[in-house]
Amino acid sequence: MINDWLNQNPDDGFDPNDHGIEMDEIAKLHAIADMKEDQEIWAREQANKFYNDFEGLNITDSISAVAGLIKNKALDITQVNSMLDNMINVFLQDEEFEKCHVCNEIKKGLNNAGI
Repeated sequence: MINDWLNQNPDDGFDPNDHGIEMDEIAKLHAIADMKEDQEIWAREQANKFYNDFEGLNITDSISAVAGLIKNKALDITQVNSMLDNMINVFLQDEEFEKCHVCNEIKKGLNNAGI
């Protein structure tokens, strides 16, 4: 699982020479911008996909469902917290504050449950 969905560190070792592209700072900047846009689209898709799993449930039921996945060892709390943090960052960027609130409540509920 990628821990930084929005790829906040775009200078991640991309080397145009690895792809047969002449080392050109302007080309590198354009490539990084293109990758950032693609990363944001991917992050938004992931956040909405995971949020859709919660949408039909109230917050308490969502907490129980995720807690069940943690207890069955399908996920661990670190993965869940990372996923929720990434979802919150995406929703803040898109100004979807209700979705941020739901994710925050689920995160607080899980962490308060001592999982």
